[in-house]
Amino acid sequence: MKLNPMKYAQQHPKQLEATKALQPIRALFWGNRVGKTEWGAQESVRYSTGTHPFKKIIIPNDGWVISPSFDLQLEGTQKKLEKYIGSNEIEHIDYLRSSIWKSLRLKCGSLMTFKTYEQGREKFQSAAKRWIWFDEEPPSDIYEECVVRQEAGIPLDIWITMTPINGMTWIYDDIYSDTGNPLYYISEAEWNDNPYLTDSQKNIMRGILEKRGQSLEVREKGHFVSRVGLVCSWWRREKHLREYKSFPVDWSYFEIFDGGWTDPATWLLIGIDNLGDINILDGFKETELLTEDIKEKRKNKVLGLVIRKGISDNDNPRLNKELSKPPDGISLIPIEKTPNEKKSWDETMAEAMASFGRIQKGTGEPRLFINKNLTWLIQQIENLKWLEQKKVEGVEILPKWNDHRKFGHHFDGVYDLAYFCTDYLKPLEKETLPYNRSKWSI
Repeated sequence: MKLNPMKYAQQHPKQLEATKALQPIRALFWGNRVGKTEWGAQESVRYSTGTHPFKKIIIPNDGWVISPSFDLQLEGTQKKLEKYIGSNEIEHIDYLRSSIWKSLRLKCGSLMTFKTYEQGREKFQSAAKRWIWFDEEPPSDIYEECVVRQEAGIPLDIWITMTPINGMTWIYDDIYSDTGNPLYYISEAEWNDNPYLTDSQKNIMRGILEKRGQSLEVREKGHFVSRVGLVCSWWRREKHLREYKSFPVDWSYFEIFDGGWTDPATWLLIGIDNLGDINILDGFKETELLTEDIKEKRKNKVLGLVIRKGISDNDNPRLNKELSKPPDGISLIPIEKTPNEKKSWDETMAEAMASFGRIQKGTGEPRLFINKNLTWLIQQIENLKWLEQKKVEGVEILPKWNDHRKFGHHFDGVYDLAYFCTDYLKPLEKETLPYNRSKWSI
């Protein structure tokens, strides 16, 4: 069996259906333990050896096997491939370190190269490939780099095997929701689709996950849900980051401030362009700032711009009053934290950000952009997740952000951004506050 393990490989109906699919991009949105990585390994071997039962695959060929990390490769994709590659088919293996494969050359001449999302986009700028396997969800920039690994006259086939644990990210909008695209084969499968998974195993996993709300929906059925994983699941660096060399005078400018001492004080300068899009132009995050320090930092960044409105999430009225005093007084209006009907405040804020952050169908662009130099804010956006909460019988559990404050992590910049998006969605009042140059500009 070690000489030709694929001869004895079994497939359940969902796996067989994916094998038969002829679309160049096949995306398997399956629950955990349904057999998606097993199928991905089998498909990789079929392509590399030219033994696909439903397609004519010319060998030798080159393919990539891509995992989130090399450690996960060792326990996931590589382990499955070791199961299906015959020992008599291997010509040579290059190792990255210890027992982790870097590349594998077969005697037929085909080459498998192993890569990870951790390596970044630049490591995927290479020659054309015949096939690419993404195990778990790839970052959008890496996916886009891989899609262009085409060679004239030679097809590129891609398969993605993943459980959508990060919620409704770019892949939900660009692939899962694009149901009419003939390039895509979309497959969904759950625990009950895997006949090799016993009832006892399913009951054990269900018993653990059912107290965690939507996690069960994701893990068992592979469904996309909005309150699991990343709060800013719409975020795409290549779409949302911009470089600002100047601030146009015909834009409208706003600011938002969140005070702190041991927790960092954060401040954002926001510009609304002529299309009504939100541009996060500048800001700071720093601990132990005195009132005069805050004013000075803000003055150096505003540089004479007229600020239309200032918003504050500071729970220290005394600090707000001190900030409003001349010279260089800052006029700040406390944010009104009014949740949307039947939603938590965190949900309301998340939806407000998403309404600007997600890619718009008409333009293919978002309506929210951030200065690429605000690395601290970018890091917060990319790491804020929904809190997985245990269900309590008879008690409604409202979704909350997992801000990890007890571990010293802070997401005040995301809160500031969310407060502004929430406030900006409100209809502008016909009567505005009287203009006060001493408070509203430098």
